[in-house]
Amino acid sequence: MTSLEKLKKLDIQTALLFEKLESETGNKLDYSKNKWSILQILYHVWLAEISSEKYIRTKTKYPETIVNTPVLAYVKAFLTKYFLKFGFTVNAPKVTTEFPEKICLKELKSNWKSSRLSFSKLIIDLDQKNLSNKAIFKHALMGRINMSLTLYFFKLHFHHHQKQIDKILARKII
Repeated sequence: MTSLEKLKKLDIQTALLFEKLESETGNKLDYSKNKWSILQILYHVWLAEISSEKYIRTKTKYPETIVNTPVLAYVKAFLTKYFLKFGFTVNAPKVTTEFPEKICLKELKSNWKSSRLSFSKLIIDLDQKNLSNKAIFKHALMGRINMSLTLYFFKLHFHHHQKQIDKILARKII
């Protein structure tokens, strides 16, 4: 599967989640009991993606500094999947944990669509420059990773937080 196909698949899953959430009340979306609300979780996942894109765009301005993706990154990616699956948590980078006072689901959906379009253009650009297989991103757990592993992280991250959202939705909130 190409990087664009992986992103498209993630787009579909994101759209389905937003579709499900649009039928929920504001109380349920804003509810947080010493944890992030559904809207904050979504905002965090979106921030992680746009921050990653920003990093990649900056890093690829200097292609001579980009190294090959280490084989160990694939092992770490595999381990990260199980790390998350078994419920281990990682402190998110500070930049992805700062939320506005009010988060609007409709606005977040629109921003996410725009950022995914921008990311698809980045994929095309990096493919043309033969940089997609290089270590264009530095992930906290996986280390230096290429575009394919970056999208793998996006997928893992999205699904990890989608489970959190599903748990919140299953609760009876008064």
